[in-house]
Amino acid sequence: MLSILSRCRRIVGPLSLLLLPISAWAVDWRPITPAELRQKTPKVEASADAEVIFWDVKIEDRYSGGDFMMILNHYLRVKVFTDRGKEKFSTVEIEHFGKRRIGDVKGRTIKPDGTIIDLKKDAIFERELAKTKGFKARGTTFALPNVEVGDIVEYQYREYRDNELANYLPLQFQREVPMWEVTYHLKPLQLPWLSYGMRSMGFRLTNTPFKQELGGFYFTTMTDIPSFKDEALAPPDEVLRSWLLVYYEEDKKMVPEKFWKDVGKADWNKFKPLLKVDNEVKRQAAELTAGAATDEAKLIRLDAFCRNKIKNTGRGESEMTSAERKAIKENRNPGDTLKQMAGTSTDIDLAFAALATAAGFDARFARIPDRGVHFFSKEVPIQYFLRNNYSVAVNVSDKWHFYDPATKAVAPGTIRWREEGQPALISDPKGGFFEQTQFSPASASMRKRDAKLKLNDEGEIEGTIEYIYTGHIAADERNRYEGKTTAEIEEDWKARLGNYGSPVMTDFQVLQKDDPELPMIVRMKITASGFCARTGKRILLEPAFFEHNSRTQFTETNRKYDIYFHYAYSEEDDVEIELPEGWVLDKPTAPTSSKLSDVGHYEAKVRVTTDKRKVLYSRKFSWGTQGTLIIPGKNYSNVKNIFDFVQEQDHHVLTLTQEGAGGGN
Repeated sequence: MLSILSRCRRIVGPLSLLLLPISAWAVDWRPITPAELRQKTPKVEASADAEVIFWDVKIEDRYSGGDFMMILNHYLRVKVFTDRGKEKFSTVEIEHFGKRRIGDVKGRTIKPDGTIIDLKKDAIFERELAKTKGFKARGTTFALPNVEVGDIVEYQYREYRDNELANYLPLQFQREVPMWEVTYHLKPLQLPWLSYGMRSMGFRLTNTPFKQELGGFYFTTMTDIPSFKDEALAPPDEVLRSWLLVYYEEDKKMVPEKFWKDVGKADWNKFKPLLKVDNEVKRQAAELTAGAATDEAKLIRLDAFCRNKIKNTGRGESEMTSAERKAIKENRNPGDTLKQMAGTSTDIDLAFAALATAAGFDARFARIPDRGVHFFSKEVPIQYFLRNNYSVAVNVSDKWHFYDPATKAVAPGTIRWREEGQPALISDPKGGFFEQTQFSPASASMRKRDAKLKLNDEGEIEGTIEYIYTGHIAADERNRYEGKTTAEIEEDWKARLGNYGSPVMTDFQVLQKDDPELPMIVRMKITASGFCARTGKRILLEPAFFEHNSRTQFTETNRKYDIYFHYAYSEEDDVEIELPEGWVLDKPTAPTSSKLSDVGHYEAKVRVTTDKRKVLYSRKFSWGTQGTLIIPGKNYSNVKNIFDFVQEQDHHVLTLTQEGAGGGN
């Protein structure tokens, strides 16, 4: 299935001279009403620090000079009610990525008496906001002049997106600030020979039909929109916010089952010719699978080879330098990829699929929904929810297994948590079909923590600690630290260990960070004062060292949204604490272990060595058993009670007394 851009290019070709050039930008400020100037309290939410009076966006698709372009004209007017609102809206930062450009920025501040202070051109700056994994985000920033509580601030800017159309474009109606009115104006690409028309689909919206207006535009408006308030461990924003999807589609009835069959068939026709198994592919497959005892072992070897040995040209300087990327030629087939040992994510997937085919497996491309962004439904026949997110499906003993060799951080033989437990659309010459992706058990994503510590009679503790990460937890850690030096990671860990006060870290090590076949390990020596509280002749010790001063995940009394855990996981702690000379445990007790409903388990034990010099503490916690990752919001109190219970046990206190001072074991 051709994309809307490629289909339009093929149809319109050299007809750019028939289209008008982009119109010049003209500043057109709407009149400020007396009511807006007088407004002293929020209109939509009583506790709001500021409210958007209107947010107006005009979107126009153009074809000019042989290229497509989408132009977005933004116009915001905001009323400031508090100092926090003033701080938030006096400085504006507009992010833009890739070849997107921001221009024609205008702004002004309006005082309650109607005085207007315009934004000066020399107050507008371009700067780099972030650079991670070779990806650069830039920003246009400016400070609106002399903003005070009670003022109105407003600004306009134009956004240019080259080689883009408003296809699968999400239009946000709900943001972090309350809004009196949000309006979108759309002017679709209009070519008489184009069979595609613009359509829309709303999510958590009141009835907001598009109406026609002058100049070929259509508009839709929504009023009195409350702010979006995020909650910890909530489903993705697209599942919760009010938003509208606009997209181009052919004017025909879309039956879901047939639609997905057609998409899967188109994928087969697209990728099958690219899965050329030449002599180089056969040689590599035979060499890599030699001696493997099972089919699963063969595929894991192929996966590990593609993941670890083939450099991904799309991953920026974390994988290759700019000079190295420029030296890479375009791969025409998997054999080229294996010769260069470099390629795009699609090249790497193709190489793995070709190697698997050469090894005797049925390997195909498959689209897998990303549940980190939205929740997929086969009943909604729109590719937006299943687009360009490919992995490889391999049939092993009449069961489909899924592989993601282009994603470096995950272990061979596994896929990202975002793709687990999802209906994958497998390509097929007779029509695509859905199969469920595998789901990792809690034991596969482990956080193993070990500590050997010594406590002194002032409550200071010192020793060595080690963290071992596997599965999705390891992938999260690897993604967090990709491209970072050991020194940079150490600085981050100093902040992460803030629950110990201001610990002193030495001999910091990060091991196997870049090898997804092995666990990621972090080791260090640590000294922390004030770990224990001393009251006269007693020392109060919490043996759960790694949970020291930890807080429960759920603090709110009530909750609006469902609780969404990304994946099942488990934790195992082993802590050895050598007691101060002359001190002993006074009648030690153990925390309470418990099965946590049907979704987890908690177990903690406390032992003392025979010489009574050391406390040995062990803790096991698992969550997400039986694939339970989403818990309805109505059951929030039950989940909160479980995690409150775990926190209470994690803060279990042992009492130390001086030998000969009474008590004892």
